[in-house]
Amino acid sequence: MFRLAGLLVTVVALLGCEKAPGDDEQTQTINPNFLVSQGKKADPNYVLSFPKDHLPHDAFDIEWWYLTANLSGDDGHQYALQWTLFRFAQSSQQNQWYQGQSFMGHASLHSPDQHWFSERFAPGGLGSAGVKTIDNKLNLFIDDWLWQGKSTEGTLFPSVLNTKIINNTSSMEVDITLTQTGPFVLQGENGYSIKSKQGKHASHYYSLPFIDVTGRLELPTGDVEVSGKAWFDHEWTSTLLDQTTLGWDWMSLHFDNGDKLMAFRMRLNDQEDYQTGTYIFKNGDAITLSPQQITLTIEKSYEVEGKTLPLEWQVVIPSQKVDIKVTAVKRNAYNPSVFPYYEGAVKVSGSQTGKGFLELTGY
Repeated sequence: MFRLAGLLVTVVALLGCEKAPGDDEQTQTINPNFLVSQGKKADPNYVLSFPKDHLPHDAFDIEWWYLTANLSGDDGHQYALQWTLFRFAQSSQQNQWYQGQSFMGHASLHSPDQHWFSERFAPGGLGSAGVKTIDNKLNLFIDDWLWQGKSTEGTLFPSVLNTKIINNTSSMEVDITLTQTGPFVLQGENGYSIKSKQGKHASHYYSLPFIDVTGRLELPTGDVEVSGKAWFDHEWTSTLLDQTTLGWDWMSLHFDNGDKLMAFRMRLNDQEDYQTGTYIFKNGDAITLSPQQITLTIEKSYEVEGKTLPLEWQVVIPSQKVDIKVTAVKRNAYNPSVFPYYEGAVKVSGSQTGKGFLELTGY
């Protein structure tokens, strides 16, 4: 099993070139102390506020803005969309091209029989990537990918997202509108999310699990009108890239009764796995689930791209009378990035029914 930190060093090496973009020399250097956190630590007393905390937190080592959507097309097919913008602090790279920050973008779309995936990289100092307010509207962008808030108050929703995704043989384009239908949810304790039993691993983390999606997919076979539900996460930390972090198993679920569930298992090489989650009621009220209040059990694993991946899970939350099976819709939903990981739609059966997403890293 590869450590997540080792995989992300590859990203930083790709982004952390001391030469200006376009130079012929390919030699790249990274801070040898990268695996020792250089950034600010999450603070349990920090109070999140919006729209301020939609913006970057450059003092932290890593940050991501993450969207998944389960979509139904007017062609009768189901589609699964992921869009993520990552920010990496580069304390050893302070030249004009990077200004201490680098960005990576991932976009993925699954149809029943195809997968489009694209990956983008950009330094933080050229204006080609970032998260910032432009003309009082919040913009998340990398190259020509754009997620833009419609409000002039700097909020993220309502918003429009436009991205072109390319696979080995074809390309497609996403053009969707995202509408908030419920409140933001502060994960963990008021947005302070503990990731290990010892408490050394933690992040600031909030979600918006209440998003209606409408729009269009421009596929090689023609345009498809889509609608569905989306989930947004924003998280920042300086303690998930160390040598003890092996990876995580994470899921976000939309139940048909309107409730939601976020759950994850952190895999650490110096202590037992840590599992927790948040049960979110349809009115927006939320309950943080301690490791004793939720059980995540692997029911079946499959070989995918040479990796053994847990793609069928049982999730039990006795306090909410939840006993469900979470099953991957497509076994091969592996994103072929510089650090490959699984990201795909799931279906829910048992005491609750619904759909959602599963992410598996570090395998």
